Amino acid sequence: MPFPRLRWSLLLALVCLLVPGLAPGSDATRKRVKPPPRKLVTLPGGESLRHDAAAAFLRMSVSARAEGIGLWVSSGYRTRWQQRLLYERYRLGLGPRAARPGQSNHQRGLAVDVAVGDEDTPTYRWLAANACLHGFRRTVPSEPWHWEYRPRTTRPPPVDTDCLGQPLPPKEPARANSSS
Repeated sequence: MPFPRLRWSLLLALVCLLVPGLAPGSDATRKRVKPPPRKLVTLPGGESLRHDAAAAFLRMSVSARAEGIGLWVSSGYRTRWQQRLLYERYRLGLGPRAARPGQSNHQRGLAVDVAVGDEDTPTYRWLAANACLHGFRRTVPSEPWHWEYRPRTTRPPPVDTDCLGQPLPPKEPARANSSS
């Protein structure tokens, strides 16, 4: 009887369409899956980055702290599963914008989300003016919190200017000890 076979085929097709990962061409059917980055380093607060990105971020954080700015990381490295969950929530309208699994530098341990508020906060302004000195740059125009470590393509600013091209404040001359 061809009718029961047709019914099972339709049921199988429906299940493949409704269950994420079962449809042909979905992420679950791909054979090549990138492994997590080696040498992840945990930052203060518990988030992780690839070792070189973490070292650069920690140097940047020390520099910011010296100017009274605290850099708090809300998201760093993500597994493929975590990225898929965020992306599915976004697609359902239940979460903020998220990249497709495999297309986020969070999965490579190179992207960091920093609690900055909006573009009018001291933290954001500091990052905009100084992140390029540490190899970081903002890569998603609609996300002021998202910064990626890209040292090869992030150019340092001209001498005596910040990352925004603004002149650096003059450095105070070192005071000589004058004891008489």
